[in-house]
Amino acid sequence: MTTQARDRTRITPRPVGEDYTPIDPADFVRARVMRADQVTLGDMIVAAFPGAHEPGTAPVDADHFTDPYRAMPGPVDPDCTCLCCQSNGYTEAADGPLVLITDGFPWDGCDVHPAAALLLVIPYRCDCGCDTALADDCSDYDWDSAVSLQHLRETGRPLRPGEALAAARRAPCF
Repeated sequence: MTTQARDRTRITPRPVGEDYTPIDPADFVRARVMRADQVTLGDMIVAAFPGAHEPGTAPVDADHFTDPYRAMPGPVDPDCTCLCCQSNGYTEAADGPLVLITDGFPWDGCDVHPAAALLLVIPYRCDCGCDTALADDCSDYDWDSAVSLQHLRETGRPLRPGEALAAARRAPCF
């Protein structure tokens, strides 16, 4: 965590109860504060720190999401008409570069943040033996096979072409 992030954020305990999806404590220990533009495919987004990226901001407590979600970053569509894009109020003129964390998965709307916005993220990790290095391009992944799509649901990343057959013989990732 950078000094800026440490000075502007407070990681508060994750709320518990029926409204909040539980997170494995071993995973939560790995959570890190990072800029929105540093989030990669498969990272789990746990909380945001609204306004913490703005200079002179007093420390901001983590605003935990009831349902953490996996990142599927992509380019921001300035013409997107989803409710989230229309109501978030971010503009590149006012907020600087914007980044898309996900474009509707697992909800119906996009999740767009200023590039400098701070998020609480559990970095991607998989112990099934797949290639965990981030591909250069999303087209380098297998988006079609059932095994790869199951891996995507379980870990936040699809497999690479050719990995699907080998992965089918391995234990599932959890």
